[in-house]
Amino acid sequence: MDIQDVSDMGRYAEMMRQVQANVERAGRRKGEIPKDHPPAYLQINIYMMQYRQPQLQKAANEFHLITTQIPPAYPPSIRSASELEPILISQMKLETHHRGSKIVVRVMVPGSRMNAVLAIVEDEKGTATLLQVYHQPDESVAPAAEILQEGCCYLIKEPYFKATTSDGSYSIRVDHPSDIVRLKHGDGAIPNKWRNSKAIAGTSKSIRMQGNDAVGKKSWAEAERLYTLAIDAAESDEDKQLAFLNRSLANLRLGRPANALSDAIQAGGNNEQQPSEKALFRQASALYQLDDFEQCMVKLQLLTATYPASTSAKEAKTMTLRTKARLHEQQTGEYNFRQMYKQAKATPPLIDCATYSPVEIRVSPGRGRGLFTTRKVAAGELLICEKAFGYCYASKDEPGGANITFLMNVANKRGVMGGQATLLTQLVQKMYHDSNAAQSFAKLHHGDYKAVPVDDVDGKPVVDSFLVERVMALNGFGAPRISQKSVAVRTDVTPRDESEKDIGYATCGVWYTLSHINHACVSKCRRSFIGDMQMLRAARDMDAGTELFFWKLTPKPVQAKRKILKHELLRAIGTTSPERTDITKATRTLEQLEQTYSAAAKKPGAVRFELWEAYFALGIACLVKGRHLEAVDSILKGFEALGFIITASPRRGKVKSQEARLKIDQWGVAMDVSINAFLHLSDAYQAVAPQLFPVARKYAETAYTIVVGEKETFYDTYPEYK
Repeated sequence: MDIQDVSDMGRYAEMMRQVQANVERAGRRKGEIPKDHPPAYLQINIYMMQYRQPQLQKAANEFHLITTQIPPAYPPSIRSASELEPILISQMKLETHHRGSKIVVRVMVPGSRMNAVLAIVEDEKGTATLLQVYHQPDESVAPAAEILQEGCCYLIKEPYFKATTSDGSYSIRVDHPSDIVRLKHGDGAIPNKWRNSKAIAGTSKSIRMQGNDAVGKKSWAEAERLYTLAIDAAESDEDKQLAFLNRSLANLRLGRPANALSDAIQAGGNNEQQPSEKALFRQASALYQLDDFEQCMVKLQLLTATYPASTSAKEAKTMTLRTKARLHEQQTGEYNFRQMYKQAKATPPLIDCATYSPVEIRVSPGRGRGLFTTRKVAAGELLICEKAFGYCYASKDEPGGANITFLMNVANKRGVMGGQATLLTQLVQKMYHDSNAAQSFAKLHHGDYKAVPVDDVDGKPVVDSFLVERVMALNGFGAPRISQKSVAVRTDVTPRDESEKDIGYATCGVWYTLSHINHACVSKCRRSFIGDMQMLRAARDMDAGTELFFWKLTPKPVQAKRKILKHELLRAIGTTSPERTDITKATRTLEQLEQTYSAAAKKPGAVRFELWEAYFALGIACLVKGRHLEAVDSILKGFEALGFIITASPRRGKVKSQEARLKIDQWGVAMDVSINAFLHLSDAYQAVAPQLFPVARKYAETAYTIVVGEKETFYDTYPEYK
């Protein structure tokens, strides 16, 4: 929702057509066994020429559009490697998933990276091909040369062999991270001829020291691998616990808190032992990253009580303050929004806050699951403030520009521009390294996609990257850096053509709880963003047990006559200056437009989307020309077109002797321009009923809270109304 779908836009549509043509051409060779595999030395020479070309290295200030293709979906392997039969590259068929088979390959070159991690590999008979491994961690997290390490052996389960769509050469493509296994030195699956290649020998301690050297270089992926080897080589409990403790730190730095917590617990020894201060601090740090703030506090209190004079205890005191703040947010929904805005200035804008979620996920008749209120709420009240489950900041600034990718889905012929490719990889990696997150994520709506029935094989998690992509596509949100700034440039009530409106956001994310909200053309709530925090505010008063809805597709006019009349309105009102508005013509055209609606559509609370912009713009024109009572009436009619039910006096057609009053009996649809419309209403009332000026301004504050997500910055944005 609100993402940049560019499937039908100019050069992107042409790129899609070219990709489809390449895919269809490759598909015509399905089942063919190639007999023209180039010799290994030739493939290596071509690869190394490209690997060494300096022009392939992106300049720091350049923006490069990267394209990524999602092939037709296929399930991950769910069979044990011991059940699979060996196959050679020379036996593989093009465009075929070799079910029931496995292959062991050796990497012949340093791994490199384009839209996948690449390397030339050979089988035990010496036949070489390109290996493409998708959805691997970013280069800054795990270098390609570490992921596919030269001289190391890898087992690929049920390999997918294909002709590349760019030049027709051959490759093994791996889309699921669980389908490729790095084989440790001495593994029985490695052919005898390769068993001594690049072996790391030594004691657990010596290997752990190598891991410490990698930590000194901040090479966290290398450190994690070496500490794993140190664990395997350990001959004493002490060596094993030290290796687990160090690997816990590496996993924290790699953004794998579930693994870090598991390691830190094992580093603490058995139940009879008191965990070390470092083990406790690592456990607390991992729990904080997992948003388990209650258990984090338990570990911090144990640490400071058991080791009060330790260095870790001093660090724990600082973390305790942060954890208390998170628990307060989680329990009360009270946030320091100004501090959140300060954090949102960083790139990426990741906010250190907890999730507040006093709503309920339950069955929604005819809609699967939905979100429901658990108590009575008033318009403007905070319903949810949720930390993103997965988030990718993408923009044309640096470093956000590196995340902008053209992601093409070959199966549904859809292309999106933005951070989706990076987000997809991030989510796949999260599923692979956090089984609890994987189980929760798989429960989100994924249409008719059939998930595999197992979670792990051979003690390793099974991750279906196509399921992840499907869930992301159906549950993801596009997002601005902050809604306050985004709304500020869109609060002008001058009507615009549809072509002038933006096509969506490049930044994107998945918010787990908010993913359950269902669509309705008339929203009951409004979402907003501060970095990776998404807020949901009530857009009207609601009873307990009310299902929450907001629109995921903006409603558009459907009747031809209304489109014609609205076009006439645009000309009558003007698009640049209220002073030039032909008020008489605009009023007459609006009356004609009103007549196109049925009696039911004119009932109080009914929404008429074609009218509100024009009424608001006409109200401004009347205000500018000093026709204040007409301005009041037009603005109120704009709100009524959005479903508001308002008791107001004075207004045109009301007896002037009535007591001055302005009361919203029912809130309607919350649009960005509602804020300015209420402020213009307050300006008009300043002239005809000054006592209503603060009432209208207060409603503007509430509208600001609903649209922007907080009210603290209202007077920063509108200082003239302070």
